Amino acid sequence: MTEPTQINHRYFLEAEQIAKTLSASFERRNLKPFFTNLFLVQDLGMTILIVVLDTTRIGDHSQYIQDELLHQLKTELGGRSVYLSNTTGVRFVILLTALPKLPRSIELPRDIPQGMVSLGMRFNGQLISMRWSDLGHLLIVGMTGSGKSSMMRSLAIQATRNGIQLMLADIDGTTFAMLAEHPLLFAPIAASPQEALDLILKALAECDRRAALYKSTPGFPENMDEYNALAVKAGKEPLTRILVMLDESSSVFKAMGGGSGELAGRIAELGWRGRKFGIHFIFGAQEFTKDLVGAVREQVNMSIAFRVKPTSAQIAKAIGCTNAHRIPADRPGFAIVDRFGPMQSYFVPKRLLLSAGSSTLDALPEFERSLFSRAMESGDGKLTLNNIAEWGSVSQHQARKLQSIWAIRGWIAKEGNRDNSFCITAKTQGLLSNRQTTQTASNRTNRSQTQN
Repeated sequence: MTEPTQINHRYFLEAEQIAKTLSASFERRNLKPFFTNLFLVQDLGMTILIVVLDTTRIGDHSQYIQDELLHQLKTELGGRSVYLSNTTGVRFVILLTALPKLPRSIELPRDIPQGMVSLGMRFNGQLISMRWSDLGHLLIVGMTGSGKSSMMRSLAIQATRNGIQLMLADIDGTTFAMLAEHPLLFAPIAASPQEALDLILKALAECDRRAALYKSTPGFPENMDEYNALAVKAGKEPLTRILVMLDESSSVFKAMGGGSGELAGRIAELGWRGRKFGIHFIFGAQEFTKDLVGAVREQVNMSIAFRVKPTSAQIAKAIGCTNAHRIPADRPGFAIVDRFGPMQSYFVPKRLLLSAGSSTLDALPEFERSLFSRAMESGDGKLTLNNIAEWGSVSQHQARKLQSIWAIRGWIAKEGNRDNSFCITAKTQGLLSNRQTTQTASNRTNRSQTQN
């Protein structure tokens, strides 16, 4: 083991002692202490020792990955937490510093940048965020009350803020009820297993429609971003991203034939077809065995596990969410992400759900609202690159990128009778007008309450 220069020397000495203790512990249990490497790393404010087991020399290593062994090693190492890595092979991960504490509740931020989606917070306080186009397909698992449904609502609300259309299945009617009348619904909320299947068939039909659009567009677009760039340039209607969400999908899969049923097969088809057309699926489940969900699991790009049953420990490990069964029952919202490790997901207050279901005002962020209002006040409603750069204090490159995003959202469009310039659309004028009306009504109410 090479001594890392950026890590305190005492951790190096401590790691050497731990390696000796592990070797002695294995030998007492008639296990072979064959290690290929030992690494000291720093991540998320923690100092971590990673011990790599040489599985080629050991052969059958099933005894090395038993929960009972990990508990015993923790005791022999003075209470230091010992985990198994999510990577291939067998790697023991031992914390040399205290595990940072995540807050028990984090409210969904209002200032997530346009085009981005956020999952939650990591131990170092950083938010887990990515572009919607990089989200792919998502599996969210967890027991009742663990935070699974709340996270799905968080993603749905973020989608509406980005103008993303929704296709929702909510058999129990408890997760997405507040979005039943939302204008961004691509189809009515599915309330039965058969309606869930019909919803997936509609999503596949939309894939067919978008495939025909791609084929008829010069430039041979291979994904939605490429198609939209060409469409905006040609003055055509761009496509919007679609989020297909199925909550409590375990019962739906069971009712529709399990992993070998038509629903599972159609969702798997949507998995390998949908992403190129800007159609993503997210499904929440309590049970997620291969027999139940079939080939769907193979199409998932990322897995998030809240607290699961002890009997699901091995399945959680198989999807890269090791130790999800150890999450305490009093930590709703705490989850393991296969890509990022532990995180605290967002708490979604009821007022936020109700506002998301009753209006589209949140679809127009403050930065855009100020620029669009200024464009309207100028008398012509035009948003040239120079205007965007000057009013928004951004570069020409950033202005061009914003212009493209707004055109895709339908907030601006080229008008041939106005020098083919990008101008504020009627949709955006309506959002601005509604916002002013809402603020005026709110101010009147506040004044009335004050006077009373």
